[in-house]
Amino acid sequence: MGLRAGQMAIQLAPACVLLGMIFSAAPAAGQQRGGQKLEAPKFLSDEAKDIFNDIEADEEVYSSAACEGREKLLKLMAGKGEREAQDHRARVLINLGVCEFKKGDYSKSNLRFSSALSEMNLPNEDIIMQNPQLAPIGLMRSAANFMTKQELTQTATAIRRCKEVLSRNLKQTLKFVHKQMSQQQGGAPPVEALADEIVGYGKTGQYLPMIKGQVPMLKQDLAWLEQVDKSLDNLDTRLGAIDKSLKPKRLRLDVSKGKGKGGSLLYAKALSTEPVVELSRSAAAQELKHSVAKAFKEEGASAEKGQTLIKRAQESTGCKEDKGFSKTCKALQKVPDVMSNSFGETRVIMVKKGKKQQLDACTTNANIGIVLAAKDGVQLTVAGVEQPVELSAGEPVVFDFCLEAHLSSSDPVAVLFTQGWHPEFAAVERTTELRSRAKTFGMQEDSVKAATKVVNDYAKKSWEKSAKQWREGSSMIEEIKRTLKEEVDSKKKKEEEAAEAKRKDEANDEERKKQLEELEKKREEKKEKGRGGGSEETRAQEEGHGGRAC
Repeated sequence: MGLRAGQMAIQLAPACVLLGMIFSAAPAAGQQRGGQKLEAPKFLSDEAKDIFNDIEADEEVYSSAACEGREKLLKLMAGKGEREAQDHRARVLINLGVCEFKKGDYSKSNLRFSSALSEMNLPNEDIIMQNPQLAPIGLMRSAANFMTKQELTQTATAIRRCKEVLSRNLKQTLKFVHKQMSQQQGGAPPVEALADEIVGYGKTGQYLPMIKGQVPMLKQDLAWLEQVDKSLDNLDTRLGAIDKSLKPKRLRLDVSKGKGKGGSLLYAKALSTEPVVELSRSAAAQELKHSVAKAFKEEGASAEKGQTLIKRAQESTGCKEDKGFSKTCKALQKVPDVMSNSFGETRVIMVKKGKKQQLDACTTNANIGIVLAAKDGVQLTVAGVEQPVELSAGEPVVFDFCLEAHLSSSDPVAVLFTQGWHPEFAAVERTTELRSRAKTFGMQEDSVKAATKVVNDYAKKSWEKSAKQWREGSSMIEEIKRTLKEEVDSKKKKEEEAAEAKRKDEANDEERKKQLEELEKKREEKKEKGRGGGSEETRAQEEGHGGRAC
């Protein structure tokens, strides 16, 4: 990273340097009484300083008043050439980007985040995603851009990635805060206790509501994380209106309501899968066909009972030499989405003649199921699909195994049932789940490191390509885009109709005003004429009487 980019990262994200300055500036007792705040920059005018202080004092970082204040502040910052001015403009622009995203003005949000990054004079675009402090800005910019194109699933992936990076940054900040507290006060709460309160955004809990008042950047990032979660909830609701399978998945899998990562179930928000997916869209399924199918057809032809080959991202007992699937196990090593999947397992199922073989239900919607038959004659039935899918020997079929599904066959057949990562579930999400649930899944540290390495190596080479491949030809994604476009068009039409009605009302008001003015003018003329006519009549009467009074 260049010096300038490094300085900007310190200014804009949870920064140990800034935290150190804050904690060393006042004793603990003083912090508890009055808290710390960012001082208004000296280059600002008095008016701008007042606005700056009002924004910083607002308990709600992204309240309407705070967002409006930033609009005014940005204008007052324009033209200031100091380096400090660039830093502060970037910070204001980032927060305005969040404000606009919150309001649903995604085009303007995209522009704000882009402008913020331009203020930083970064050496290249690549550095944005390589730096944890800059990554949330880039991801929010991407999410806003995707929403302008009605790319809801890509928006959701970008927002979920942003959430994970923000959460990691917050934990790093809290580690530094904990260290400072331990050195200055002693008897600091466990750092894990601080991290556990992140889900309350500093509004609830025993420690964070107090600590965030001392650390302005902590307050900002907790509020940002809250807006990210709200955006995900909104995306999940919108997607659920199209994909009706999401609600039952959420009810079954989201037992922690998104507040914890310690259990064996996971609901990934706004992550959808069609009941059955074409082979051409799944990189993992194609890898199974090219690397695994031949070995499995050979070994599965003589199989007599089922075996578990891969479990929790590790080889299981079915891969032992005497179990008959050593070639299949070796070939599976070439399928990263399967080998690094800590939630699922890959096993051989013996489908009996004339009997339904119920398939396991998913433990997360961040997985997909792939079945591969050793022989012809097997049928896959998935809830919501009218006709069973015929499995040809050696041809993988991808399906959503969060839906009820079963296999059937006219003859005994071995079927390889693999469970892999969903292509739109990003690397940062996968590695987070691997680490946070290692204890629940009984994974040793070496296994976690090995699986994490597989995830990261694959992500660098192929994840974006794999995710793009998954989206191509998706009827569900096309339906999502069509539905969202109709919403946008409908909203635009209503706004245009409202604007036209307002214009007509204003035109009518102007016309009525003119008419009233004309009417008033005529009345005045009539009155004037009436007054003049009375005088003439009196004179005529007087002349008729010879000038004598009656």
